[in-house]
Amino acid sequence: MKVWNNPIWVLRTPILSVMLLEAANIQQLVQMWIVDHSAKGQSITAWASVQCALWLWLNFYRVITPEAFWAIWGTRVGIALNFAVILSVFYWRN
Repeated sequence: MKVWNNPIWVLRTPILSVMLLEAANIQQLVQMWIVDHSAKGQSITAWASVQCALWLWLNFYRVITPEAFWAIWGTRVGIALNFAVILSVFYWRN
């Protein structure tokens, strides 16, 4: 398949993956704050793992591809939204 090997599309991978991750974070926030008013079923350990992965990803972009402006800023937004999810889980669990 040409899309998987085409550098033009591969370069867009960070933007697409950040959009998918942030859509998931926003859905989790909506689920906890608007739909369920609960963090039932949410795992702090799992969300902390995601947070660690995002920090590692940000460091990779920062060091290896510092010109990847959108990937770096998208990952920063991801870290902030994921932190909001973690805080929400703490809030609804206590």
